[in-house]
Amino acid sequence: MGHEALTSAFTSFCERWEWGVRTLVIEGNSFAQNVGLAAGTLYETDEYVGGALKVGANSLLGNPYASEEEITQMGWGELAQKNIDAYRNPDYSKASFEEALENSKQGWKDAGRDVMTSRWAGPMYLNPENLHGAFGVDDAQYDQWLDDTFGPSPEDRAKAAEQQAQQDGDAP
Repeated sequence: MGHEALTSAFTSFCERWEWGVRTLVIEGNSFAQNVGLAAGTLYETDEYVGGALKVGANSLLGNPYASEEEITQMGWGELAQKNIDAYRNPDYSKASFEEALENSKQGWKDAGRDVMTSRWAGPMYLNPENLHGAFGVDDAQYDQWLDDTFGPSPEDRAKAAEQQAQQDGDAP
């Protein structure tokens, strides 16, 4: 540069420029990360809402035996086609009605178990889940009574079905 004052000013400018660029790069990286995370969250939210709408539509007109996973994996066209096919060829067999009756009975049992295990069903803390100990019934006895009255819990039935599927070789 030749002149000491010019060299000093230029060096000072370059150091400030370096820190300014470094700050801009950090801000840019932070912005990109935040936008990327927001885009991922938006995608997941869209997927969830789309799946929930499909499950809702299926609950109104579709297959009552289809799982949520099966429904959410279908496209809208496939879901509509399967529902149209079900209305074109309804199953009025005795077996179908018996299965529907059993599902209905199990639904009422599950609702009863839900009420008896809810801490919020009833006036403040005056509900079976909170009071059974006050009557000398321990948790194991209460759980046994629930199983005797309402059958196995939905969770226990799901575990049993999963184990059966694994034994049959249907599940990984």
